[in-house]
Amino acid sequence: MTARLQDVTARIGSVRELGGIVDSMRGLAAVRVQQARRAAVAVETYAGIIQEALVRIAPMLPADRETQPPGQAGQTGAIVFCAEQGFAGLFSEHVLDALHDDEKEHLFLVGTRGNAIAHARGLIPQWTAPAVQTPASVPALADSITEEIGRQVICGNLARVNLIVCHAVGQEKATVLRQSLFPLDPALLEKTSPSEPLPILNIAPEKLLADLVADYIFSRLCLAALHSFGAENQARSERMTAAHHEITRQLKSLEQLQRTVRQEEITSEIIELVSGPTLAKLKRFKRRSAAE
Repeated sequence: MTARLQDVTARIGSVRELGGIVDSMRGLAAVRVQQARRAAVAVETYAGIIQEALVRIAPMLPADRETQPPGQAGQTGAIVFCAEQGFAGLFSEHVLDALHDDEKEHLFLVGTRGNAIAHARGLIPQWTAPAVQTPASVPALADSITEEIGRQVICGNLARVNLIVCHAVGQEKATVLRQSLFPLDPALLEKTSPSEPLPILNIAPEKLLADLVADYIFSRLCLAALHSFGAENQARSERMTAAHHEITRQLKSLEQLQRTVRQEEITSEIIELVSGPTLAKLKRFKRRSAAE
């Protein structure tokens, strides 16, 4: 086997090994997308129950209640969910592009890879955390975000908090969504049904409202983390699928080159074998002619 054929064969082996890694990453990403979607259904049900409870107690609250702390109209923060790992294309870039100028001073960023990209852009997050790698880690992340946001609001550093997350529905391309997280939209509490009786409470409606708002924000953060987890892995799956197609194309080209090189070597060997006796006869004929 010549050096050229050895090089082509070694290259084929390397490409096949890379293809195995790419296929493993693609399969893992696809599994995580399905995990995120199944978990999101349960969280949406939980959020719906909390929202229904908020609607039920809304008529029991004072008519002059405030939905937003006074004197803090200019302070706005943003929670952005970026990628945790690489091979997700421009996932984090698209999320960071959705930031408004007034949100950059109070930036809460989730995702290690996104944090590196944010620093490269000159953005310094006020708070960071790694993104989840399994749906089971979502409640802990949402709880830590809720605690930090609550602390900032109580200290008077924030009056509004927006949520920026990438969401993919089915096989459609993911889109970046901007949602208001805090304060709650007043329209949410106005969706009352006069025919339903008011619930019987053992605690003050204001205290119950505060607890339900915290639970509702927690559920929204859980849902955002799951949407981001699914969208990131869907983007990674798409990248790995494209890489799989490119590896398949390269393998076909290399295998064709391998066959061509091998055929050239076989042809050369046959020519050497056939031409060997002929050259020997020609040398004997030349010696005989010279002797005569």
